[in-house]
Amino acid sequence: MIFYRSKLLELSGHSITSLAFSHKSSAKAVDKANPKATVNGEPNSVNFSEKRINGWSTSADESFTPKSLRLAVGRANGDIEIWNPRYNWVHEKTIKGGRNRSIEGLAWSTDCDTGALRLFSIGGSTTVTEWDLSTGLPIEHYDCNAGIIWSIAVSPDGNKIASGCDDGSVVIADISGGRGSIVHSKILQRQKSRVLSITWRGNNQIVGGCADGRIRIWTIGSTDTGEGAFGRVVSMRVDKAAGEETLVWSVLTLNDGKTIVSGDSTGSIKFWDAQRFSLLQSFEVHEADVLSLAANFVGDTVFSAGVDRKIVKYSIVDPKLRRWANMSSRLLHSQDIRALAAYEAKGSSYLISGGVEKTIVINSVDNFIDGVFRKISVSPQHSCMQIVGSKRLVPVWSDNKVKVWSIEKFSLPATHDSQQHHQVPFHVTPSELKTRKLVASLSLNNEENITYASLSSNAKFLAISTNSETKLFRLIPANDGSIYKVKKINAPELLEQGALTSSFDTQNENLVLVNPESDVLVYPLSGEASIKEFIPSMPQNQKEIVAEEEPIGSKSLSQAVPYLDNICSITFSDDGHYMATATTGGKVQIYDWNKKSYLWTTPKLSSPSVVMKFGPDNDSLLVITTQMKILQFSVQDQALTPWARKNNGRVPRELSNLVDKCSGAAFIPDDTAVENNIDTDENTEGQTNELWIWGVSWFANLDITNDIEPVLRIPKRKRQVHVSIDDTRSETTNGVYESRIESKSVAVNGNGTATVSKINGVGKRATQNHFETSSPMITRKSRRLSINTKENGVHK
Repeated sequence: MIFYRSKLLELSGHSITSLAFSHKSSAKAVDKANPKATVNGEPNSVNFSEKRINGWSTSADESFTPKSLRLAVGRANGDIEIWNPRYNWVHEKTIKGGRNRSIEGLAWSTDCDTGALRLFSIGGSTTVTEWDLSTGLPIEHYDCNAGIIWSIAVSPDGNKIASGCDDGSVVIADISGGRGSIVHSKILQRQKSRVLSITWRGNNQIVGGCADGRIRIWTIGSTDTGEGAFGRVVSMRVDKAAGEETLVWSVLTLNDGKTIVSGDSTGSIKFWDAQRFSLLQSFEVHEADVLSLAANFVGDTVFSAGVDRKIVKYSIVDPKLRRWANMSSRLLHSQDIRALAAYEAKGSSYLISGGVEKTIVINSVDNFIDGVFRKISVSPQHSCMQIVGSKRLVPVWSDNKVKVWSIEKFSLPATHDSQQHHQVPFHVTPSELKTRKLVASLSLNNEENITYASLSSNAKFLAISTNSETKLFRLIPANDGSIYKVKKINAPELLEQGALTSSFDTQNENLVLVNPESDVLVYPLSGEASIKEFIPSMPQNQKEIVAEEEPIGSKSLSQAVPYLDNICSITFSDDGHYMATATTGGKVQIYDWNKKSYLWTTPKLSSPSVVMKFGPDNDSLLVITTQMKILQFSVQDQALTPWARKNNGRVPRELSNLVDKCSGAAFIPDDTAVENNIDTDENTEGQTNELWIWGVSWFANLDITNDIEPVLRIPKRKRQVHVSIDDTRSETTNGVYESRIESKSVAVNGNGTATVSKINGVGKRATQNHFETSSPMITRKSRRLSINTKENGVHK
């Protein structure tokens, strides 16, 4: 089989303009040894008896990483990406933006009653937008009635949101009313310059970095320490640049409540005393503007980044004198860094950065200097293309443009012997290959970005969807077949219906849409019937099965992250008999499309699915998860196939160790089938035996007709420790002998045995037989000592 590469579209991506974690860092540094530690002057109360799995909280214990932790990434095109750090960073959802829109600031809050996450954004306007995470649509636009908003921040208690405006105003809004509630509260004393950056100090003071080189602190209520009074404004001035005002691009308050950090256009980092409003220390480390700041939970480490592309770490070296030092720096970006975000908890330590380079860079707060970092590829993690193999067409979409490419049939020059060589020779130039050709191009006038585009298998219909509408087009081939004419189909019902994903059925009779509310809608292409919701029939016994399959304990997570129950992908079998849907949370359901009835829900997956495809036999459903688990279900048997049961967990290490997730799969016929059907459209069903899967940076194949060779893992041998002891025996009231063991000598032998020192233990034996302790065996396990005594020459 011969492979060749063909570039279809410049997937350049868009700059990262903002980063924000959904939760504040938790009490990672506070442990049992120091239970009276304080944060912001308040004692830290952490329950260390709660259970955890892989460092992720399974209860309300806030010291561990919550399962609802998410990272929001704002892009220059107005898109907001939602990432899940679990399973090695999964891109779960994209809230689509629009033309001439940009996300300039992001902030999270949590509903106190339901625990649901709330996401707010700003972008070159006077409004604050709250987004519906389930539908991806805005649920509230709050106009601050001031200038253009430059910065936003949510108070630590999550009840108020502050906006720094272009006219020098700071507007406070109350968001304590719950989802969709943004109520105007007050406008603080107006200044003469723009408020470029903003943060909270406690719940009653706001710190703002202004365009006149000043840092201002507004007091909006009585502080916990009694400092200041309502309406008081205090300013601190940074160094003035030659001939122009200094811009304070970023401000940060540390969790100790006593220190404020600022970064400005001169490249200076300054530490301020928040109680005395005086300068503590200044660093001239950056060569250009400092655009973002981040800190760890304890507040003894600060990170800064900006135009000079490097991230600098500062640590406190003298807590009493509050003296800081520049510890190190790393150059991980090739262009400006516009945003930083840090999160810490037990089992998690993240330092995220992004900017003009467009890639997300993941580093560690704990091990910043020597830790391994990761750059997430700029290539889309969610598919933005479709392959119509029977017509050799590939539609690709980005923002508000769609291009349809034709992949030419590959043929080597006559001088090349394809039977002896299986790769393109070096003397073949790209012009000789003629691998692709643009056959259709569309540019929509919509204000919103495209969410999905779908091309029918007969290449006659093209559906393009946004969050608010769907447009249907007919592709008409030209006389010579070189290009396609695009003609819009009048479908008023579709113009009122947005979609997150779509697909044509196998017979090309219906267009199936999944709207933002996760309803499945069916639109007949004949136009004889109206669009209607897909409501499958379901036998009574299967209704009970579905009700029982609700995962225990997932209700609270679904409330916090509502889009987990949304349908994210839909697929049909090649014969059109079955349809399968998958949700973001990992629930896969299968339907009989011909009878419009429900068939089966697969068992709950351990991790969400990223690829779902029916096999060439039209009975098996292939599901690949974020953990690179390859599962194959039989629809008729409603269980895993024998191959999947036998090879479950046998994924080769080359695949399981891949960082980038799988983004596509295809069943490719063998070389013989390709040769027999290279010039025909004959069906090759039954001749496919190879599965090809790929991600943004890798490509692999797997023969699913044969078993995967298991990886042999040699278990580690338990180390036995021989101890020399002095035994003092005493008989208890129940006839159990108790032996006190004491040893103070240590010796390590070359054969792996050792004599352990300073061990005190008690050995008990519920028998009155002779208790020999001249050479017992002691094995360490879970910090306990279990004694294997020797009776009649046999170890017990």
